[in-house]
Amino acid sequence: MIVEATPDDIDELFPLWQELMQQHQPYSKVFKTKPGHEQALKHELLSRLKEKGTQVFVYEAHGTLAGMIICQLKQSIKGFELSRKGYLAETIVKKEYRGQGIGKELFEAAQNWLQDNGADHIELQVAVKNEAAIRFWEELGFTPATQHMVLLLK
Repeated sequence: MIVEATPDDIDELFPLWQELMQQHQPYSKVFKTKPGHEQALKHELLSRLKEKGTQVFVYEAHGTLAGMIICQLKQSIKGFELSRKGYLAETIVKKEYRGQGIGKELFEAAQNWLQDNGADHIELQVAVKNEAAIRFWEELGFTPATQHMVLLLK
């Protein structure tokens, strides 16, 4: 069952968000978290839960949170034809619940919310080494539009 998360859900959401962060550790240094900074990371997630124009959907299965998607509505450049951006941030389905359509249901909830709130397109970023996620998003109709690049500085 899909429900909208609230700031009161932070203690249940945080372990799910941490699982996503852990999953991304091998993909790139940009995903590395600092040891002992759990409170700062939890505060970041709480800020997103409270942010205007942001909605967090979770999938509840058997009394546990099996998945989560964060969606945001952002005003883009007004001179562009597509100026009401829907953005999908962190998205995760726990490993033991994958392959059951939960990710698709979470996406559909986010897509409906974004569309209902005036989005004219949806963007997201996916780790280039996360082949399963790339396939998932492509199956939902997403195509590359830009290449996000990083230069690590010393």
